[in-house]
Amino acid sequence: MIELAKSFDLMITGQLSPDTRFAAFAPEHIAVGTARPVLVIPYAGVFESVGKRVLVAWDDSREAVRAVNDALPLLGEAEAVTVMSIGPRETELERRRTSLERIIGHLQRHAIATRLEESVQGGIAVSDVLLSRAADLAADLIVAGLYHHSQLREALIGGVSRDLLDHMTVPVLMSH
Repeated sequence: MIELAKSFDLMITGQLSPDTRFAAFAPEHIAVGTARPVLVIPYAGVFESVGKRVLVAWDDSREAVRAVNDALPLLGEAEAVTVMSIGPRETELERRRTSLERIIGHLQRHAIATRLEESVQGGIAVSDVLLSRAADLAADLIVAGLYHHSQLREALIGGVSRDLLDHMTVPVLMSH
């Protein structure tokens, strides 16, 4: 599967159900092994349209940059795009503000109208903030970088990528 996915622009796969969490073709293994974007569809729910209302998770990481650029064709067709930065403290948001403004400018140069949002996480998991905001915005796609931290670290103590993959309620386009 990984060898085949290397020759495609986008791999589309389903979220693993809780009882198949360690399958050989896990979405994260495909994304990491191919350096291609992977669109993961939740195992529960019906998704008639994907990419009309998009929430982009921004943390100024290499993986977030990759995800945004991999998603450009979808973002260009979207009706609404919101780029959201979530930090543990206001000082972290201030540190990221320049990169956030740059990515907004980048998207605007591609004729993609974009809203920017910042949120202090307030003791809530970043993935929960993203999923909650996606519901508030009626987003039908989340774009996020995959595994900013090592896969081992995320497997042992968790992380945003792992939590999104485990609890997704809308499709997620992930890149590594």
